[in-house]
Amino acid sequence: MDSNIGKKLDGRYELLELIGVGGMADIYRARDIEEDRIVAVKILKTEFAGSDEFLRRFRNESKAIALLSHPNIVKIYDVGFTEKVQFIVMEYVDGITLTDYIEQQGVLKWRDSIHFTVQILKALQHAHDRGIVHRDVKSQNVMLLSDGTIKVMDFGIARFNRENNKTMSEKTIGSVHYISPEQARGDITDERSDIYSVGVALYEMVTGKKPFDGDTPVSIALMHMQSTPKKPTELNSTIPEGLEQIILRAMQKDPNHRYQTAGEMIKDLEELKKNPALIFEYKYNSTDGTTKYFDRPMQAGEPEKPRRKQMIVTIPDDDYDDDYDDDDDEYEERRSPLIPILFAVGTAFIIAAVFLVLMLINRYFGENSSLPTSGANPGGSSDTSISVTAGEEMEMPNMIGMTWEQAYSKYASYLNLVAQQEWSEYEKDQIFDQELPEGRKVKVGTTITVKVSKGIKQVEVQDLTNRTVDAAERQLKKDGFKVKKTYEESDDIAANCVIRTEPPAHEQAPQGSTVTLVISLGATETLMSVPKLTDMPIETALERCEEYYLVPEIEYVDTDEFEKGMVISQSIEPNEHVERNTEIILEVSTGEIAEKTKKFSFAIPNSAEGEFEFLYYIDGMRDTERGEEIRDVSLASNKTIPYELTGKVGDEKELVIKVTSTKTGASGTYLVVKFTFGENAVTYEIVETNKKIFKELLSAEGDEPVEDDRSDEAVETEDVPAETAEPTEEPAPEDEPQPEDTEPDAPAQGDSGIPVA
Repeated sequence: MDSNIGKKLDGRYELLELIGVGGMADIYRARDIEEDRIVAVKILKTEFAGSDEFLRRFRNESKAIALLSHPNIVKIYDVGFTEKVQFIVMEYVDGITLTDYIEQQGVLKWRDSIHFTVQILKALQHAHDRGIVHRDVKSQNVMLLSDGTIKVMDFGIARFNRENNKTMSEKTIGSVHYISPEQARGDITDERSDIYSVGVALYEMVTGKKPFDGDTPVSIALMHMQSTPKKPTELNSTIPEGLEQIILRAMQKDPNHRYQTAGEMIKDLEELKKNPALIFEYKYNSTDGTTKYFDRPMQAGEPEKPRRKQMIVTIPDDDYDDDYDDDDDEYEERRSPLIPILFAVGTAFIIAAVFLVLMLINRYFGENSSLPTSGANPGGSSDTSISVTAGEEMEMPNMIGMTWEQAYSKYASYLNLVAQQEWSEYEKDQIFDQELPEGRKVKVGTTITVKVSKGIKQVEVQDLTNRTVDAAERQLKKDGFKVKKTYEESDDIAANCVIRTEPPAHEQAPQGSTVTLVISLGATETLMSVPKLTDMPIETALERCEEYYLVPEIEYVDTDEFEKGMVISQSIEPNEHVERNTEIILEVSTGEIAEKTKKFSFAIPNSAEGEFEFLYYIDGMRDTERGEEIRDVSLASNKTIPYELTGKVGDEKELVIKVTSTKTGASGTYLVVKFTFGENAVTYEIVETNKKIFKELLSAEGDEPVEDDRSDEAVETEDVPAETAEPTEEPAPEDEPQPEDTEPDAPAQGDSGIPVA
């Protein structure tokens, strides 16, 4: 068993189980005690804790992820760096890795592959816009949830690209099956390296195979730098040719020939999803760099065509077109020979229109227009401005967080803004993504697409009246709702069927919100069946009493046979039928044994004379709170001295009463009594008594002992057991009295000292 299981980090994170082992760290499922939630905790391995380099990389991970906040990136909650342990607390993702899913499915549907890849690219775009490059994109670092949501994790070797954009040349970083050529060589890497890795992952999804594989990591890395992979359509003929083009463009060995941003690749994937017959104007014969960027086989006499302008589309509410058949092979039949001509004409028209717009801007604004260099900061910081001439470059502003109206009124004079509305978790009309990141150089008049939130998708709550609980719950979950259930009695609706929903039927509710099903208990009944309430916590029992219309009365019982707070008995047997609001008595364990006190007294012999001190010992330990000093015991004759002894059921205790002569200083044992604390009563047994001890202690300095006067009897009471009366034989007294506070080795015995119960 892992030695970390059960430990608490910072007294807060309880480690429950090991769920992952990485090269640098182990990942545990843990419970956040303060927030009462399940989290994932990544702990740096002990063999790396002494390495400054690994510590730096581990700290970099926490810094990198802490800057990121995106629905497709695993959240980070907390970090801890101490001398003994270094850890990161992250969102716990209840899913499987994309690698596991590919192994289960063999080959993924190409539409599913696009759906997953777009989410990965959105996560990376969010990171790239903040200067962070992942550098370890692979299907093992992508988690897949049951609803199809993707979560990118393990930015373990991410670096702040703006501070240091060169990797270590002496050690190549990243998984070798997904590594980019420049990363394998130890060259400078940027966000385009991540795009290469995404291309490899997409290749793997649609073909079920990695583009390069070999016996050693070195051989695989060389393939990435030098070899050409098989075309995806050779391994899976059902995928569209346009998807193959996207994959091969992303996997170009020269970074300048790939997609330059994640946003560019997202656009092509979304357009292809809408029109699977789409053929892009770039086409590659290979990915080894032997053909130039955008090279395309041309027919004799065919004029060269410019690159196609990216189309601006609005993503529909649903990711899939139910009417489309993945197995349809009529792509070639749908391609028209007029498409290239129409593209050329359309492109020329767009170029002319842009040129005209630039001329108008130049004429209207003159040569000294003041343009913002960065977008409005939602936090409230003001923009700085520079003067540019229309047609020149400007820095892309940050419009994320602004409303569409704010962005349009502020930047529409300089940029051709196009709104693309989508359902999202962001507030309605808020911009949550933009085509180009802040700070990138763009020309005045450039068309920029921004994504504007339509708010959380609203879904109509269906009328589920009279539906069974199971059917209603399945329908709500299918519609994207969470389900809560409550119960009411109803004379009209059968038991276990839905009375109504909250919100009511036909109302709109945010997708992902909770809908309450009010379920019928059936018709009202006069008699209620009493449930079994024993062997459950009192809190649960009280809830059950409320459900069954019972009035509970609690009585606490001292016992350690049951845990504290557990119901150990009920006054009404289970399944018995009673009227509503009937009182039921619940006996609840305190978890502890009750203490009992025994009061008794012991007598001083009539013949005793002198001044003595009485000391008490319980199981050999001095009772420092009790002690008696009697100056003249003869005056106390026929008197009794009281004493109290406390214990728990099952205890056995021995009481020793010692006396010391204040005249001679000699000590000895007068009485030894053994007490047994039973469940119903406390009993005792006289183990030893020496009534002559008083005379013996007075003669300790040489006086002759005085014979005991047998007529002087100790006081007896009616509750003294018969077997504890005076013994029939009297042993000889001790020759030497015992010193104070010590047990005699062979205590003298004489007439019985009689405790009075």
